[in-house]
Amino acid sequence: MNTNRSEKNRRSGTAIITVLGLVALISMASGYMAYTASQEMHMSRVLRESLKAKLIAESGLNRAYELLKSDFSKAPGLKLESAFADGTYSVTSIPAPNSQHRFQLISNGTCGQYGKYKVAVDVENRQTITDNSDPNNRIFPLAFDIQVGGSIDASGNLGALVDLIFANGSITLNKGDNISALTISSGGPIDIKHFGGTATVQPNQPAINIQSPAFTAAINALKAYAEKNGAKYSDASQIPASPPGGIAWCTGDGSTWSGSGTGCFIFEGDVPLQGGGAQSITSVNGYPALIILGTGQVKINAQTVVHGAILIPNGSLWLNGGAQIYGPILVGQSLTGNGTANIYAGDGQSFNLPPNETVSDNVVITAWH
Repeated sequence: MNTNRSEKNRRSGTAIITVLGLVALISMASGYMAYTASQEMHMSRVLRESLKAKLIAESGLNRAYELLKSDFSKAPGLKLESAFADGTYSVTSIPAPNSQHRFQLISNGTCGQYGKYKVAVDVENRQTITDNSDPNNRIFPLAFDIQVGGSIDASGNLGALVDLIFANGSITLNKGDNISALTISSGGPIDIKHFGGTATVQPNQPAINIQSPAFTAAINALKAYAEKNGAKYSDASQIPASPPGGIAWCTGDGSTWSGSGTGCFIFEGDVPLQGGGAQSITSVNGYPALIILGTGQVKINAQTVVHGAILIPNGSLWLNGGAQIYGPILVGQSLTGNGTANIYAGDGQSFNLPPNETVSDNVVITAWH
């Protein structure tokens, strides 16, 4: 009897332990499943918010890119911040070294508690330049190879191989000069001691205005083109040997200029060019080589060589030594010559004007980061 009861109690205890064990296993399994589900939900939220943050960051870049496509001047210091969808974006710009046309745009996107993403692109403004010039209006004609508002007085062995010479004042050519021209005209008397060829001599002609409104407009167009290309300088020492766009404009002290270069060089004041050594000025694109707007005397001597027009509408010109000039000369006051300087017709009685250009922004994305 006692044996049966003990056996029954043993079986009951075993059943209870078994049940408790099963309950524990089920609780552990349920807890693990709940923990796993919670982790998966967390990871899903992190992934979802991160993906949204990336899309938000890219949306910020797209907005910044569209803004720069319409106005690239806003690229320096660009800063865009805005709420978007479930988050926000913040876009900033960083300039590329040594270039005003390239920037990197960086966009930081955020979403919810966990979503953070950064994307970046490189953008470049590949400007399109259209020349709207009428080819027939790109050339400014000069009436003479040598035109002087005052008198011409040449001594020594000055040489001139040109077609047309005119002076509002008198013209005196001494015996050592070698002048070969088709026509020599002046508003006063003409005294020629020696001639290197046959020419028509026309003294006492009506005076001609050195600076017409069209001439002034042409000079202003050259200045404007220099300024447009960033080649306007307050001091001649800043002028590069080859200015951008082919034209340099100096508004200040011209005494520090080297006297040499490739391009058109414009000076508001006087420029001394009689320094020692060989100086060379070569025009580009058919522009004048040298424009000096001061009222003083410009001295060109030694072994200076100039290819292109020389325009000195307010001052005077003195030639000496073995200077060589290939191109037309226009002088407001007098022209005096000494030594063995030579003047040649060059490319004729004209100079080119700068193009009438339209510049259009063309902003492109060059790289994604």
